[in-house]
Amino acid sequence: MLHQFKLIGQTFINNMKININGREIFNSNSLYAYKSYLSYELSYSQGAKSSHLNASGYYFDSGVSLESGEGYESRKSLFSSSKTAQFITKLDADIFNQPLYLINQCEVDIEILPNDAKFVLIAPPVLGIAQPTRYYFEVVNCKLYIKKMDLMDGLALDIARKLDIKPARYAIRKDYDETLFISQGRYEFNANLFMDQIPRRITLGLVANSDYVGNFGRSPFNFQHFNVREISIIANGRSYPQAPYDFDYINGKYVRAFNDMNDAIGLATSSESNGINYLQYGFTHCIYIFNLTNSGDDQGGLFDLIKNGTTAVNIKFSQPVPDGGIMLVAMGEADSLIILDKNRTIASDTTI
Repeated sequence: MLHQFKLIGQTFINNMKININGREIFNSNSLYAYKSYLSYELSYSQGAKSSHLNASGYYFDSGVSLESGEGYESRKSLFSSSKTAQFITKLDADIFNQPLYLINQCEVDIEILPNDAKFVLIAPPVLGIAQPTRYYFEVVNCKLYIKKMDLMDGLALDIARKLDIKPARYAIRKDYDETLFISQGRYEFNANLFMDQIPRRITLGLVANSDYVGNFGRSPFNFQHFNVREISIIANGRSYPQAPYDFDYINGKYVRAFNDMNDAIGLATSSESNGINYLQYGFTHCIYIFNLTNSGDDQGGLFDLIKNGTTAVNIKFSQPVPDGGIMLVAMGEADSLIILDKNRTIASDTTI
């Protein structure tokens, strides 16, 4: 009765750091698994989740439980009888999510720290009794495949001449990942999330603290509602959404949050679907997305001015936070620029 969580090709990673020529340009702050899970779960279509994402260990779940169902059985079969399995996936880092190639003569260092077995593996209780067997997860082999281009001499010289005039620029969508603990018994929670650049978009989710630190009996990605009545983002004094939420999850009244999630990722007016249905949203996929752009459209490629200031969150609960507390997982996305000059010195317009 053991299986790994979906998308294990990504979620087995706890933290990833990337340095280019000695300068750190990416650090997931031990939240790489949550960053990747949220990106893939929200952005990829149901068709992709049921086909080529199998190579990353993703098997689609159609039910309201992450510890049972068709996807659960498919993932469990991969490791039954202590078998080994292969996975391949693209590294989910800002610099790798843009279309341009990195110029030559750059030294790239990638450091990966794996998660503990109790975070990656799930062994649900049998008839309400925890399984006595101790399970271990081991990475037997890991290879990095890199795509590179061999340039003609004339083109390489032309690039070198252009670098003498102006540096190479890489426009990226930078992620800011944070977690905050909400103690038990609280009815309201206020905290600052980001103190520098105001993100274009913010994604929030709540998980039980026991699930967050790792629990063989449950998935660490159980984003539950925890009886949230109202949730909002305050950026430079402006509240998002402008019309406050008023949820009643017990009676199934959370349609605005579900619609706003789909609208923020461009699916509300599309024939595509990420496979998250209304019932799943209320049980295991309760994810809030806030669009903070001036245009109100984060998918159309419209120009939006970069704003600096304080970004805060306010959450009100209709019932007290349960024993053990909960963790708020926050992911902000902001426009950023990485610059490489002719000496291969790196600079950025934001704090890395």
